[in-house]
Amino acid sequence: MTIEELNKLKKDSYLVLLPGADYDIKDSVEFSFDNVIYLDFELSAEDANKIVDFVNNKGSKLIIFDWCESYRLILPYIGKKRDIKFVYKNNLAQLTNSGVRGTYTRIMEFYDRNIIKEIACLDKATSEVLKKAGYRASHLLLDVKTKSRKNTIEKSIGLIGDDYNPNHNTYNQLSALKLIDYDYCKIVPNMLATKHFINFFKINAKEVSSTEEAMVDNEINLYCNFTFNNMELILKSLDLGIPCLLGNTDIFDDYPNLKKYLLLDSDDDIGEIANKINCIRENRDTILTEYDKYRKEYTKKSTNLVNKFLK
Repeated sequence: MTIEELNKLKKDSYLVLLPGADYDIKDSVEFSFDNVIYLDFELSAEDANKIVDFVNNKGSKLIIFDWCESYRLILPYIGKKRDIKFVYKNNLAQLTNSGVRGTYTRIMEFYDRNIIKEIACLDKATSEVLKKAGYRASHLLLDVKTKSRKNTIEKSIGLIGDDYNPNHNTYNQLSALKLIDYDYCKIVPNMLATKHFINFFKINAKEVSSTEEAMVDNEINLYCNFTFNNMELILKSLDLGIPCLLGNTDIFDDYPNLKKYLLLDSDDDIGEIANKINCIRENRDTILTEYDKYRKEYTKKSTNLVNKFLK
């Protein structure tokens, strides 16, 4: 929605602000919440005042994701009777990134000033650490709209991470392709080094323009991150019936077959990545059957956590 549409909202509606830096989770935010305003631009003082006026006089609470400088025009002017809640997208491992650390520091500034009332974390372990440290923190799961599965399977492999992010393990995943049989891989090559790597090692790659394009119509998707998984991408891939190989993470701990086939023990083991790809090919039906169980439970948990967060 746009700022001009604020006057159409009912009394006691909540408002969500999503900065451009978080558009990688845009679909799941939009599916999980109503009344989302996208801040892919610097707010004018007039538009900031419109948001402040709505929250103070008509809205029930304000929910903000991560950080944009426009928040400084809004947060200090929200009345104490209105709740401001913050959703933290990143995990603690990402604090080694100066940009993420800057976001965290700015948000904690407003928490310490008692302007932000609660911090919801998309990473469960991060929420537990903050709670033990005495913060009003909670865990939040975002959901996405499910899509119909396709029966047609091409022998292509999608790399759905960002090659400019060292945590996304791009070069080990590309290297593993030299050890398996495949037709081609789909990738968004943002880095010149990635194009050089593909050409030098003669990897059969198809350049695409978006992660969504890299994800669809594949036999398998690779998302073997060292840390910080975007659940939106994992859900989208598996909803389409495309198994998604992940790094060493805890998200499938309660589902033995998903953990067995879709998780790596060692994220940077090229041989293990190749072996897992072949194993996924042989056990695709088993994986998708267990995923159906996981998906139903995930949707239930997400709904409960979002409803609890909005109270």
